[in-house]
Amino acid sequence: MQFRVSWLRSSIQNVLLGAATLAIVACGQSENEEDIPPDPPPIFDEELGQRITVSGISSGGYMAVQAHVALSDRVAGVAAVAGGPYHCAEGSVTVALGRCLSGDDLDIAGLVSHTRDAAAAGQIAGVEALADSRIWIFHSPKDSVVSLDVSAGLVDFYDPFVTGERIRFVDDVEAAHGWPTLEAGSDCLTLGGDFINACGFDTAGELLNHLYGTLHPAGHAVDGGALLSIELADYFDSGSGIADDGYIYVPDSCRPSEDSCKLHIAFHGCRQGAEFIGDRFAVNAGLNEWASANQIVVLYPQVESSLLNPQGCWDWWGYTGSNYDQRSGKQIAGINAIITAFAKQALYPPEMS
Repeated sequence: MQFRVSWLRSSIQNVLLGAATLAIVACGQSENEEDIPPDPPPIFDEELGQRITVSGISSGGYMAVQAHVALSDRVAGVAAVAGGPYHCAEGSVTVALGRCLSGDDLDIAGLVSHTRDAAAAGQIAGVEALADSRIWIFHSPKDSVVSLDVSAGLVDFYDPFVTGERIRFVDDVEAAHGWPTLEAGSDCLTLGGDFINACGFDTAGELLNHLYGTLHPAGHAVDGGALLSIELADYFDSGSGIADDGYIYVPDSCRPSEDSCKLHIAFHGCRQGAEFIGDRFAVNAGLNEWASANQIVVLYPQVESSLLNPQGCWDWWGYTGSNYDQRSGKQIAGINAIITAFAKQALYPPEMS
């Protein structure tokens, strides 16, 4: 969504347009209870869930919210920079480019009601799982692409589900539409380029400290870590729009095993994926420095541009299907599969094994 509104409208207008359960019935009970194998431990538990969070900028902010709401039984918190409420676009690119950018006539009560209905239908996680989430929302008063009312609407959306002290809204940092950093990127008020802006504000540190609690300062770790390429094609179905390869930052302290580490998934914005700016979002967002000091693995999946998605945005209006913001949606289902791989300690690239 990092684009001038008229530019993306023009681009769109130019477009034509578990597994089944297997039951084995024994003929009789074992004579010795010791012959009955114990139930396997669950691959996902509450403690593990508290280690998994997501964040995103612009279209990635909308995607982070979708992943959090749909998978709130697995994702403990979300940070959204210039993002809006769940199901805002209601499956329509016209709505996405209208009220979901301008903030006019946002029906927050209707979106809350839709969320409850989707949860009751089993399309997303139960809303009760949202109660213990931590929410960090950023919006610059100088953002010329997305209205402040949109992020304020996101605060209002979460309010019925999450206790107030768990929600933090930052709206007093003057920056262009983009991801503010301490010193990486363009001038703070420059719109465009990599959509990374040097503002003397540590977005990465602020959001991670809110999502996880007080962390060791960035740079605290001695051993460092590595940003690697990771194949993600096996996690996503055809038509998801996700590039075969993404990036993963692994602190040296997490290389032996994912077991003791956290997982943070970061969603870039439009025109910010690898085909547009290479690995610069993964390198310059500031997340890796905090990750290295706090045993956090950071995953950066990448979206590819297409006829229906020329700016390489995450799907927050339905170009992958009408179920785009549900657990079964192609992008969210892939994120869910990645989380499962992490839970099974099977996420790392082969060269790390």
